[in-house]
Amino acid sequence: MPNYKKVFAMLARGGVSQQDIAAICGCSKRDVSSAARYVRESGTPAEQMALMSEEEIRERAFPRKRRAKDPDYLQPDMETLVERKLRNTKLTVKQFWYEHCRQAAEAQMKPYSYPMFCEMFAAVASKAGVAATLRHEPGEKVFIDYAGDVGWVTDKLTGHRAKVWVLVFCLPASCRIYAEGFTDMTERSWLAGHAHALEFYGGVPRMLVPDNCATATDRTPVPVTLVNKTYREFADHYGCAVVPARVRKPRDKGLAESSVDLVEKWAIAPSNEMTFYTLDEFNEFLWERVDWINARPFSEREGSRDSDFESREAPALMPLPGERFEMCEWRRAKVAPNYHVRVDYQYYSVDHGLIGKTVDVRLGDRTVRIMLDGEVVAEHPRLVGRRGQYSTKPGHMPEAHRALPDPWSAERFTSWADRIGPATGEAIRRVLASRPMVEQAFVPCRNILGLSKQYGPEYLERACERVVATPATPSYTGLKNTILAVREADAKSRANGPVPVVDGTGVVDRAGGAGRVNGADAYRRARGGDA
Repeated sequence: MPNYKKVFAMLARGGVSQQDIAAICGCSKRDVSSAARYVRESGTPAEQMALMSEEEIRERAFPRKRRAKDPDYLQPDMETLVERKLRNTKLTVKQFWYEHCRQAAEAQMKPYSYPMFCEMFAAVASKAGVAATLRHEPGEKVFIDYAGDVGWVTDKLTGHRAKVWVLVFCLPASCRIYAEGFTDMTERSWLAGHAHALEFYGGVPRMLVPDNCATATDRTPVPVTLVNKTYREFADHYGCAVVPARVRKPRDKGLAESSVDLVEKWAIAPSNEMTFYTLDEFNEFLWERVDWINARPFSEREGSRDSDFESREAPALMPLPGERFEMCEWRRAKVAPNYHVRVDYQYYSVDHGLIGKTVDVRLGDRTVRIMLDGEVVAEHPRLVGRRGQYSTKPGHMPEAHRALPDPWSAERFTSWADRIGPATGEAIRRVLASRPMVEQAFVPCRNILGLSKQYGPEYLERACERVVATPATPSYTGLKNTILAVREADAKSRANGPVPVVDGTGVVDRAGGAGRVNGADAYRRARGGDA
């Protein structure tokens, strides 16, 4: 419904086109045109209309046309039905509709459809303060909401207590509950809780009904509710729809509120008298209490949440997809000369023909897909843990590289180092032996041997000679600094010239390389005589 109060305020301000007003107010251009036409035809200033309430504006400028009653249809006495509902709240609107259908058949008239009957009843009941009882079909929807109370996880070392937010799910037809705690309220935790809940139920309802929280909806100033893009992708993956509950309409999710209340009373409140050191410990306790709630018999009818779910709701749920939804991140990377792309300090191979190309990388929870121009060119399991790991597929390598041994092996690094010199070989063997796992030394070895490309094999060998003469473990930074020191010493030596030669007379010959034929004695004057 358009916000006419805002539309009239924009018209009163002036200087803005009707198309821009429609975009700002989130309505159609026809609505703005209707408001402007009313101002022109009625002579009422737009400023005066903007001061009225939304209801007054609609009653005055856009009154709803009442449709004439069709004489072929039996007209129900809604006032009487509302009074009966007030006296006996257990009566349902559907019971009234069945009576209406029976009376119409007896009178040989048409009955109203059930949706129209409900609309007519709601119009009268809203004035009398009567609320209709909501009926939920099995497998139709699941309510989602965060509990207001929080749990706690304690760090063993520091004693610091961290909050645990509990996400609660409820299938309204059977009232079966699922709950899980998270240390944050991010979108990743929100979607992970959804995936775990649907796997717990073993199926997918047709609608997800969350609260209007920031992880579910975009809180933009428009009159319609917009679902987050990632949340919409999650729903598309599971083949269901997202229908957020209306703002300030608690009856839309009354079962969600009562389920949250049960979890707070029977699970979160007892957990606050206990100490949990990990989130897994907290969730194990939480799931144990929720299982007890689901198995507990109903107080006002037969069965339990579990029995109702197995008999009525489980068969009505849609099947789960083959794979769990992955919340992905997008990156751009350039293919390096070694036909790998680096993402989050991990390396993934692509075909060697793509060297130098810029590709898009889709990072999922478990997989990494590399795309070029919208097409997947490589897919790898996502690497986690220590940095610098490689995922290389033989099909991505050139023919010449496939015959080589594994590029990430201790033998490859020692063979490379021995070709440079014995000191370099000894330095690399020390580095390999210094790590608890030999694979942890591969990146330092590669960086050290890379110095031979930057400064030359001779300088790396001379630097390693100095380092291996000490008991220290060689490092990239230490060897690089040693190479720079050696180069500086060589540069000074070249600037000062060759080392002076001292003859037997004590005279320093600083021009020994000048190419003279005669020695120094040929030019010495004899004492007491002529030269």
